[in-house]
Amino acid sequence: MDRATAAAYDPVMTHKALAEILTKYADGRQTGARIEIPPSLDTTLFVAFGDEGLVVDRVRAIELGAEFAVASTSRGDRYIFLYEDVRAVRFGSGSGSGGPAGYER
Repeated sequence: MDRATAAAYDPVMTHKALAEILTKYADGRQTGARIEIPPSLDTTLFVAFGDEGLVVDRVRAIELGAEFAVASTSRGDRYIFLYEDVRAVRFGSGSGSGGPAGYER
């Protein structure tokens, strides 16, 4: 199978790409610069943090700034990060049927 070369795509997340991912795949509702994510969807951001990775789970809203974004979680936490530090976005079922190993959320 032919694979695209690394130069075929931009290796850095952008404002436009993150907004499209959240509105298209998370059914997020965008009002101005804010995207609200439905509570029925468990959304996790994977963000580069130096040599480590930062996992931001239970994201409910993201404010899109010109050069950075602010993610708000269902716990009331807020994380500020640069677009180029976002490595992936994961969507899962937020059905409330319990987390791993049967733990309730």
